[in-house]
Amino acid sequence: MQTPRTWITLACLCGAALSGFISPHGARGYLETSSTREVETAAHQPAGTDRVTLLDTYASSVTLPSEEAGDEQGEHRGVEVRKMQAGRRRRGAWGKRKHADAVEATAYRIAGFGPPLMGWRKRGKGPEETSGLIAALKELHADKQRLMDQGKTQQEEGEEDEDEDDDDDDDDDEDDDEEEEVCEEEEEEEEEEEEEEGQEEEGGGEEEEEEEEGQEEEGGGEEEGEEEEEEATEAPSNETETQTSSTESPLSKCQTADREISCRGVGMSVLPIILNPLATNLDFAENHIRIISPQDFSGVPNLDTLDLSGNKLDDESFSHGPLSNLTFLKKLNLDGNQLTRIPALLPSLEELKMNKNNLSELGPRCFKGLMNLLNLELGENTLHEDSVSPLAFRPLERLLHLRMDNSSFRSLPLGLPPSLQELQMNGNLMKEVTEEALRGHVHLKVLRLSHNLLHEQGIATYAWTHLKSLEALDLSYNKFTSVPMHLPRRLNKLSLQHNHISHIAAFTFRHMRSSLQSLRLSHNALSDEGMERVSFVGTYRSLGELLLDNNRLGEVPRCIQQFKNLQVLRLDHNQIRLVRQWGVCHPRSSGSSLASIHLENNLLDVERIPPKAFSCLTDAQGLILYPQQRLSHDQ
Repeated sequence: MQTPRTWITLACLCGAALSGFISPHGARGYLETSSTREVETAAHQPAGTDRVTLLDTYASSVTLPSEEAGDEQGEHRGVEVRKMQAGRRRRGAWGKRKHADAVEATAYRIAGFGPPLMGWRKRGKGPEETSGLIAALKELHADKQRLMDQGKTQQEEGEEDEDEDDDDDDDDDEDDDEEEEVCEEEEEEEEEEEEEEGQEEEGGGEEEEEEEEGQEEEGGGEEEGEEEEEEATEAPSNETETQTSSTESPLSKCQTADREISCRGVGMSVLPIILNPLATNLDFAENHIRIISPQDFSGVPNLDTLDLSGNKLDDESFSHGPLSNLTFLKKLNLDGNQLTRIPALLPSLEELKMNKNNLSELGPRCFKGLMNLLNLELGENTLHEDSVSPLAFRPLERLLHLRMDNSSFRSLPLGLPPSLQELQMNGNLMKEVTEEALRGHVHLKVLRLSHNLLHEQGIATYAWTHLKSLEALDLSYNKFTSVPMHLPRRLNKLSLQHNHISHIAAFTFRHMRSSLQSLRLSHNALSDEGMERVSFVGTYRSLGELLLDNNRLGEVPRCIQQFKNLQVLRLDHNQIRLVRQWGVCHPRSSGSSLASIHLENNLLDVERIPPKAFSCLTDAQGLILYPQQRLSHDQ
């Protein structure tokens, strides 16, 4: 009876020692001893090795006492080793069973069933408890699904998992203590049965672990799937909003005031159908419109002004007569499009603007039917005198204003309407003006030919003779070196600034019958020698504005005092050093109208100017003497 007691005591002590080395995170809950040799041996074993195998390995590594120690001591030591092996086998079965109980306790706690009954399982209860565990796990999965539906974040779930791991560790420690107490009360006869039962439960525990892990992975997959479904649900929502915004009425961006509708620069590419019989003015400028049709204007029958400038209209856009319903249309703006010819338009039209297009020619019938047209603008195209037919303007019997700026004309085109009152051809390449081009234009009042290449030799002798109604002639920014001769008699305003004029011939203006009121000669090369005493004869009674600034004059011209009605005199930015006593005001003049004199930026010594040099000035503030070039150099 002494031998069993010793064995039981030894087994309990071994169990107490081994219980301190149980790892709750091992693959199958194996027990480890505090023996240095055994720990080192277990550390080198691959994962999943059975504890019995580990124990056998350890037993084989134990060094037995030598034969010299005596057979009795060897036999006693052998008995102890066999007892230890038997205890280790029992501890291996017990560790497997402990791990299954820990998993079950965790599942019960999470499922809310409370802690399971502690103690060894009885035979035949494994399948029932396994089915209960599966049911608990299903409820656990349902709880997770509900929490996920309630908007629990993944971070919170991670924190819950960490808390569960901590609880598992605590449960494992409690199980260790309980198992040690049970170990002391167990009898040797139940070892084999418990070992077999532990093996069965090991398989069930592994299945439960795998099932739990699979369900958790399935739950994570469902979470990802639901997130993808939510994203997929949100995407159509955004598309719907975009579609809604894109299908908004184009007129929602337009502005309406009284009878005017403005859709300027709203980005539309198609004309909206407008139903407003009272509307008279439509502005669709600066958009992306390519196509127009008669139906687009069916709801505005009383329209008289239409602005389609700055779009992408071409010849095809007008191939079907899109404006045929606008019988009251008077003003049409087609600037900045891609037209190469004049489209067919209604006879009611009075104003047509087609600047900045691709017009390259004007045929004999291009303006057919436009007998009521009054204002025509064809600037910034590629037209020239040879591309314009002499019959092109014949239908325009009432045309008053014609603009063909910034094109390629080298001379005035032939066949211009005799009814013209204003002709504007600035920014071309003109070098000549022929008599034939302006013959018969007795109604022409304004002729603008600035920014060309004109000079006095290119002007025909009697080019202006037939212009009996001409009032304003603009020849600025050309190549003139002298004032052209034979100017129209009724001319009121002559602009010759920014040329190269250095001489004004005597009696150049004598034939003008006191009609010239404004003479602009700024930015030329005039000097004292280039101006004669009789150069301005014919203008003394009528001239009210004389601009001689930015020239090369050394003194105030002596003819200035002869002007009776002069109001504005500009002599600034010259080289004037001297102002005579009566150089500006005549001593016997009365009722002078001179209001403004500019003499700044000259070489004057202001202190030496005679005190009565400007006595005829009606406004003392109209005298501008500062700054002077000499004073600026001295500083």
